[in-house]
This record gives sequence, structure tokens and C-alpha cells, in this order.
Amino acid sequence: MAVTDRAEWWSELVSSIHSRMAFRMRVGYRGCIEHQHTEAYQLVRWWGDEESIKRSGTDVRRHPHGAYELLAPVTGSMVIRQADTALKLEPGGLALATLDAPMDMWHSDNFSCLALVIPRARVDARIGGLLTRTVGLNAEHGMGRIVVDLLGSLRSQARTIDGLGFDAVADRAVDLLCLACGGALLPPVYETQDDLAGTIRSFVRANAHDVSLTGAAVAAELGWSLRQIQARLQRIGTTPSMLIREERLELARLRLQHPGWDHRTVANIARSSGFSNASTFSNAYRERFGERPTDTRERCRAHHASRSLPVGR
Repeated sequence: MAVTDRAEWWSELVSSIHSRMAFRMRVGYRGCIEHQHTEAYQLVRWWGDEESIKRSGTDVRRHPHGAYELLAPVTGSMVIRQADTALKLEPGGLALATLDAPMDMWHSDNFSCLALVIPRARVDARIGGLLTRTVGLNAEHGMGRIVVDLLGSLRSQARTIDGLGFDAVADRAVDLLCLACGGALLPPVYETQDDLAGTIRSFVRANAHDVSLTGAAVAAELGWSLRQIQARLQRIGTTPSMLIREERLELARLRLQHPGWDHRTVANIARSSGFSNASTFSNAYRERFGERPTDTRERCRAHHASRSLPVGR
């Protein structure tokens, strides 16, 4: 772009991806963006000179986004100010910020960052509430490192996977991110016993289809008291009933996307995934995934139909 056009072009491009924001940058600004996206997620890798970015309360009111942004710096440093909290972020760190609250951000020269824009509904239901401030996470080890590695792999395989595959990987990254956020939002717990939370999740996942599954049933099968199960799940920011619903929704989503279940009605899939009431299922599904079960089915049907067309059609 011509030097005189760069600021306006860059501002419009970045705002169209993330949300409406105001930019301050030097004359002759240099930047570059890679952008992968589906209807649900956007994955961005950008490089750029020093700049300051502001999303004001007016921007939030006039241009609500309904999303969070996960930021993972690769080179350089950045500072994010949100809800009277300032967070400095460098390689080895992660930040989850809401795009529906005012925010100020600055980054250094020679800055590069990987960012995932996530529908808010896919996070709120998992962490039990709405984030109003930026949360910092460790990306050098543990769950945060796995999330960053997963997003890096997703970017590198852009030409080899389709939209459904992209969304599936992004969903898994959000699953892990929410587990990491649970640890960031709760007091630290130093545990020397086996990871009971993982055992609970595995058991619930394997039995999510059982409409009679309850927290008490999980505790009885695993040989623990219900209070012990509740206490352990609380440490990762969830409850037995929330975990059971979450796994049932994931199971139903997989079945709605799979051609082998295409002959089943949505109500039948709801029942076979552990929901006794189709209306309750539909409302919970829309809250979790930001779309109706029928929307998921129709989109996947169209996708599978397009892939089955003969070459040249």
C-alpha cells in the first residue's frame, strides 16, 4: 500500500477481523496479516511496527462483537489494559481478553502474535460466567503450552484441512483453554494425588448418553463421595451437572455433524445423547455453540454434499 493509505487500510482490515477499534501508528507503518476463518472462529497471525489500539465504550456499544480474543505473542511485547488491570505480555505468555469491554493495547516494534477470536458462548458456558477483564496464562508449559502448540499446528495445516476440521481443532483448543482459565481464575491448588478430575471427565464422556447419569451416579461408580467429586470439579471451575451437560452437548454435536446419523431426527439425537427434553437440549445447544442444532446439521449436510460432487461439476 502507498504510505499515505497504510493507516486507513490497516485500521479497516484489523477492525473487520477483531472489532471496531481506533489506531495510532507512525507514518510509513509496516504490517502483515495471515487470516484463516470459518463462520465460528478466526485465527490470525500478524507482524507489525509499534502501534497503540483502543476499543472505547462507545465502540463496544455501537459495535458489539460477542467474542473473546486469545493472544499469544511470538516476538516483541505488548501491554493490555482492561477493567483497571494492566497486563504485560511477551513470548511464553497468553492472554484471554473480552472484545465486549473497553480495552487499550500497545505493542512494540517487530511484534508478531498469534490470535484466536472465539465466540463468547463457547467460553462462558465452560467457565461458568462472563469475563470482564483480561486473564493472563502461562504458555511455557502445561495446558497453556498445549493450546499454543495446537493453534500453531492449525495455522501450519491451513491448506490441508477443511472448515469442519478447522472448527473441530479450534473447539478442542477452546476446551483446553477453558481448563487453563479455570486454574487462572481460582486459587492455586497443589495436588499430590492422581488427577481425579481427568478420571471424572473420562467417565462422564463415556457415559454421557445415559439419561440417568447424575453426579451421585458418577461418585458411586468411581468409589468417591458426591462431596469429594463436587470439590474436585470446583477446582477446575465446573460442577457435576455442568460437566455432564457439556459432554452431552459435545456428543450431540458430533452426531449432528456425522453423515452416519443423518437419518436420525434432531429430537432422536438429543435423546440418544442423554437429553430427556428436546426443548432443553435446543436451548442449551444454542447457548453453548451459538447456533441451533438444525443450523449445524444443515451446514454439515451442505458441506458433505459439496464434497461428493464429481470432479468438474
